[in-house]
This record gives sequence, structure tokens and C-alpha cells, in this order.
Amino acid sequence: MQPFNDPILNEFASALMGLAPYGGADIGEVDLLIGRVTDGDDDSFFEACSAAARVRIEEGDAAAVAGHTETAYDCYMRASLWLAMSYHPLYGTPVDPRLTEAFHLQMDTFEKALRLGVVRAEPVDIPYEGTKLPAWFIRAPGHEEERRPVVLVGGGWDSTMTENHFGFGIAALARGYHVLLHDGPGQGKLLIDEGLTLRHDWDAVVTPVVDAALRIDVVDPDRIVYWAWSLGGYFAPQVAAHEHRLAAIVADPGQMDIGVKITAPLARFGLDADAMARLPELSDEDERTIMAYFSGNRGLHWKIIQRGFWTNGGGDLSGFLAEMMKWKLEPSEIAMITCPVLVTAAESDQVSSDSKALYDALPGPKTFMLFTDAEGAGMHCEVLNRSLANRRTLDWLDDTL
Repeated sequence: MQPFNDPILNEFASALMGLAPYGGADIGEVDLLIGRVTDGDDDSFFEACSAAARVRIEEGDAAAVAGHTETAYDCYMRASLWLAMSYHPLYGTPVDPRLTEAFHLQMDTFEKALRLGVVRAEPVDIPYEGTKLPAWFIRAPGHEEERRPVVLVGGGWDSTMTENHFGFGIAALARGYHVLLHDGPGQGKLLIDEGLTLRHDWDAVVTPVVDAALRIDVVDPDRIVYWAWSLGGYFAPQVAAHEHRLAAIVADPGQMDIGVKITAPLARFGLDADAMARLPELSDEDERTIMAYFSGNRGLHWKIIQRGFWTNGGGDLSGFLAEMMKWKLEPSEIAMITCPVLVTAAESDQVSSDSKALYDALPGPKTFMLFTDAEGAGMHCEVLNRSLANRRTLDWLDDTL
């Protein structure tokens, strides 16, 4: 299923379709979006998504005034997701003011939904290195005053708590888990408003989240789960190696070495063994050659130059490579993981290339879960069959906890 030929617009339109079961969109809405967008045109994608979101906000406002709180909640929630998707293709520096405006409206709308009382939600104060992590705690409907397990909902390379909540937070709530949503540096507010970038030692981000969860009276301290997707499939095992108050983690898909996935392909540009060994240092000629290739490849331009240079820092290609080469789980770290681990992989997802290697290296309780093309779930993060991924993952959590 490919709404667009353009790989970036296709990715985010597919995400809207994939999150339809959780109220993120309806297929008819996405079909209208496709018809209003010029394939490969980021501006038309932004305008179409943000216009659709504003229509839902207006509908939600009218419903709220009329006392139709459930309708208002539905409209605000899906508008927040459409706004989140609208600006992803605009990633990069200098930051497009449309991106900043859409992000602020996204989070204002998401908060407006949570404050309606349809679900019982409250903001959480999480101090982090001179600032605060944006965070919300949502109580499992029907179990608001019960001490229950909590899922710490983590993101990836470019998602915010909005997308993550639709991806698996809503499913966890429906299964009776409390949910603690949070963003970190390099994500959402801390990236867009404060300029903080992602970090390879993600345990420094999640440890304060665990501290905050333990201060909430309805959280069972013995059943705290960290579940993260996309780049979060590296975050989760890295966190578990250093944060031992977790009862289980979910790595979707499991990842062990992010840097090598970026550096190894550089050999195709003619870098000999000596040049590869000198990485992240590059000759001027090699850097020009590689950058020209990235600039001419739509997918790589967005993932590395637009997103990577911004979210990970580094300033230039050598600096970016130096940063990404830190993103590797050492054998000594993997040996420190003692909690049960669910490692997923998707059949046609290149990001899953080292998922089985991570699983094999884990010393403690572990489960490997493969999602296939035949199930309609073989793509990155099983995005077009999240219902299947969430059912299986939550069954595993039920059994494990």
C-alpha cells in the first residue's frame, strides 16, 4: 500500500492510515488528503494536513460548547496527530516557522483533549538537566484509583508523545495499563524550542521518568515497563542496561548498533579500508562525494541531512558520523540487562537487520517476535498493522508481568 511515490510523504501518509484503528484518522480522510497533495511536494502535504487538522479543531470547539465532550475529544486527538504528521517533511535547519507553529498547535490541541476529562490525565513534573521533560500520566479507564502496572511510552528518532500515544499508548490503556507519556531531548519541545539533541546514553533521560512514575500513588513499583518504537528499539535495551527498576522492556524493533548502519554503506562511495578505518574523519573529496549522493537521494536527504543533522547535532557530515558512532550497545552493556525483554523485528524493515543479533546476545529472559509481510505487518514499526503488533505485545506483557 503506497499512497505516494515519494518515500517521505508515503511514510507519513501511511502512518495516518495505520493509526486509524486508534482514532488517528479514517481511511476516507486519508484518501482525501492524497487527492489534495502533489506527490513529492512537501508544502502541499503540509497545507493539506494542517488544513484538515484545523477543520477538526473547529468541529471540536463547537462540540465542546454544545456539551458533546466525547466528540470534542475525538476531534482534538485526531487533529493533534494530523498536525504532527504535517510538519515532518519540513524537518531541518534553519527551522521552518511553519513547523514551529504547527508543533505548538499540535501540543496545545493534544493537551486540550486530555483536559476534557474523557480520560483521567495529568501533567507530570520531570526535572531534566536544568529543564523539564514534557510528560503526561493517563490512568487506565475504569481503574483510575487502582495500583496497576504502568507503560512508559517512549518515542524514536522524530516522533513526539502524540504519535507514540496513538502508536501503542491507547492500546495499553485499553488493556488496563496506566500510561506515562514523555518526550526527551531531540524530540518535540526540547528539540524545537530548546535546541536539545538526542543522546546515545538514553538512560539519562528515562531514569528521571522512572523516578517520576514512582511518585505516582497508583503506579505499581514492581511493574514498570519501558516500551519504545523505531529508534526506541535501541533506547530500550540501552536503558535496561543501566536502569534496573524496570520490570520489562519492549524494543520495537530491537537494535544494537545504529552507527554501523550509517557508516558501513559508505564503502560504496569508494572509501577503501583505510578510509573506513579513519571514520568519522573524511577527506574533503570523500565528504563532497557522499554529501552529493545524499543530496540527490530524497529519502537519505531527509533522514540524514534534514533530520539527522538537526536531531543529533554534529554540524556537518563528519560531526554527525562521530555522534552516530557512539550509538552502539557494547557486549558489557548487553550483559547488564536482567529484566525480561521483547525484541521485535519486521520482515521487510532494514532497521530490523540486527534485531536477531541483539536477541541472541541477551543473557536473561527474552522473547523474539517476527512480524511478516504475509500478515501485512512487515514494514517499519508494523505501521500498517499496529493492531496486530499491539495485541501480541500486550499479550506478552500480560504474561510477563
